[in-house]
Amino acid sequence: MKRTFALPYRQIHLDFHTGPWIPDVGRDFDARDFARTMKRAHVNSVTTFAKCHHGHLYYNTRRPERHPGLKPGLDLLREQVEALHRVGIRAPIYISVQCDEYAADTHPEWIARKADGAPVGAGPLSPGWQILDMSSPYQEFLADQTREVLRLFRPVDGIFFDMCWDQPSLNNYTVEALQREGLDPEDEEQRKKFARLVAHRYMKRFFNIVKASSREATVYFNSRPLHNLAEEIQYHSQVEIEALPTGGWGYMYFPKNVRFARTLGRPYLGMTARFHKSWADFGGLKPYAALEYETSQMMAHGARCSIGDQLHPRGVLDKAAYELIGNVYRRVEERQPWLEGATVVSQIGLFQVPTTSTRVLEAGGGSDEGATRMLTQLKHQFDVVIPESDLARYELLVLPDCVPVDGALARRLREYLRGGGALLVTGASGLNADGTAASMPELGIRPTGISPYKTTYVRFGPEIAAGVPPTDHVMYEKGVRVTPAASRSPTRSGFGVWRSDAQTA
Repeated sequence: MKRTFALPYRQIHLDFHTGPWIPDVGRDFDARDFARTMKRAHVNSVTTFAKCHHGHLYYNTRRPERHPGLKPGLDLLREQVEALHRVGIRAPIYISVQCDEYAADTHPEWIARKADGAPVGAGPLSPGWQILDMSSPYQEFLADQTREVLRLFRPVDGIFFDMCWDQPSLNNYTVEALQREGLDPEDEEQRKKFARLVAHRYMKRFFNIVKASSREATVYFNSRPLHNLAEEIQYHSQVEIEALPTGGWGYMYFPKNVRFARTLGRPYLGMTARFHKSWADFGGLKPYAALEYETSQMMAHGARCSIGDQLHPRGVLDKAAYELIGNVYRRVEERQPWLEGATVVSQIGLFQVPTTSTRVLEAGGGSDEGATRMLTQLKHQFDVVIPESDLARYELLVLPDCVPVDGALARRLREYLRGGGALLVTGASGLNADGTAASMPELGIRPTGISPYKTTYVRFGPEIAAGVPPTDHVMYEKGVRVTPAASRSPTRSGFGVWRSDAQTA
C-alpha cells in the first residue's frame, strides 16, 4: 500500500549563508554530534543547505561555486543528510534563487534592472543582496545547479527554493522577452504582469524538474506573495509561512495568512526562529515563553512547527539554542497525538482584502489584519477566503472595509444568502469608487458618497448604546454617507447591514 506523506511537526530551518571571505568553513563539523543534538531536541526534519545567498555550494562538486573556505574534502551537505537519515530525521535541501552573489559578480549582465537602468538590490558600496533576473541565462545556470543536487542526493526528501518573489526588470534579456510576448517594456503594469508570468513559468519548470528526479520529494517556493496562493498552490507540495514576529513580520502576519493557507488542501507550517531579531542574529536567544507562545499558535491553527536557526560557519550547533528548542519541541511532541488527523472547524469566512503586492511581506495594519485581530480576541473560529472559495461552508461572511464586489462576486453572495448565510459588510466594501452606488440591493443601504469632512463624529442611539460612554465619538478617517434603504428589513437568512456617518446617524 502506498504510504501517504505526513509533513513533520517539529522542524528546523537551518540557514547557512556564509560569505566567501570566511575561512575554515565546516572545520569543526561532527556529523554524529550534529544528528544527536537534533534528536535530543525532538527535531524530526531539518532543512539543510546546498546553496546560499552568496551563491556558494556546500557539497563536493567540480563547479567553481563551491565555497572557497569549505574544508578540503568535506562534503558538508552529504554528511548532514546522511547523519540525519541515520537517526530517522528528514532532510530537505535549500537552494537560493534570485539572490546569488557569485553569479551577480561573475555575470553582472544577469542582474535585474530598474526602470532607470540601475541594478536591483544592493549597490557596490552597500550591504545587501544583488537580485538576479530570471529571464536571463541565470535561470539555466540555476537549473544546472538544481539538477546536480538532485542527481547527487537522489532521492531527495524535498527542495526548498528561496527568494522567489515577482521581480519586474528592464534587463536587456527581459526587454527582449517582453517584446516577444507582445508587451510594452515602457508600461510599468505590463512589466509587473510579465514578472508574475516569469515566476509562474519557472516555478512550474523547477517543480517538474524536482518531481522527475524524486517523485515523493516536497517542493516549496518561498518569498511568494501569500495572497496569491490559490493560483500558485499547484507548484507547492506544502505551504511554509515564514513569520518571525520580532523580525519584521509582526504577531498578526501568521494568524492572518495561515487562515487562508489552510483552506487550500495542502499541509502547512508556521516558521518562526530562535532569534530575538531576524535571521542570523548570532547571540540572540529568544525566551522560552515566546517560542512556546509561537508554536502554540501554530498548533492551534492546525499547522506544523518550524524554528529557524543559522549554523555557525565552522559547523557547530549552538548548544543553548538546542536546549531551548528541545524544551519547546518536547511540548509539541506531547501534544502531537491530538493534532494528527485534526480538522479545522470555522463558522466565519473573512474576505481577503485585494492587494497588488508582489513580495512576501505585504503591508500590514490593514482592515483584514484588524478584522483578524478582532475576531481572534472575540474567540470566533474563522478562515480567510477569496471569491473563489467554498462560501457555503460558513455561517457568516465578513467583507472588511475595502472589498470590491463585481458582478461575479455579487451573484455568488446572492446565492450564499439564498442558502441561509449572513453578511457583515463594512466601510466601502460593495460600493463603487465614489461611494454613490451599492453593487447589491441586498446590502439594504442607500449610499450618497464619501463624506466631505476629514473628521466626523458618531453618536450612538439608545438601541445600541449599552456600555458605550454617552458622548460624541470621533471618527478619524473619512466615512461613506449612507442611509437605510426604504422599507428594508433583515431577510429571513438573518442578513442585515448597519453603517453610520455623523451626517446620517
